[in-house]
Amino acid sequence: MKNSSLLKWIIGLVIAALVMFGAYKAFGPKPQAGSKTVIVEVVNKEGETKKYEVKTDAEYLKGVMEELKESSDFAYVGSESDYGLYISSVNGEEAVYDDDGAYWAIYVNGKYGDYGADQQPVADGDTFRFAYEIYE
Repeated sequence: MKNSSLLKWIIGLVIAALVMFGAYKAFGPKPQAGSKTVIVEVVNKEGETKKYEVKTDAEYLKGVMEELKESSDFAYVGSESDYGLYISSVNGEEAVYDDDGAYWAIYVNGKYGDYGADQQPVADGDTFRFAYEIYE
């Protein structure tokens, strides 16, 4: 009797996980294929902004970042985590969350981003902003 209810509970969890995965695939971010022009802004700790205009075929922001890294003075350091790419440094300025709550926020068209750089789709005309922020 106890094993039967445990098995039902596990099957229920698996079904719920599959439903959530299906919903993410159906309604999650979709990249735009083909050539597009986007703007990438970097706002440093002092509030100074550096702007880059990029013509790209990249489907996700990480691809745009890699192209910028190869073709301009844009630089970033990041590491893969369970939640995707964690950006720790942009243009040589490191944000150390453990020291003072600093991190690199990503804004998409003026709104706080819902996805990390490796999952953020790119569409023609988008503006991406990397902003040095301190969580309080």
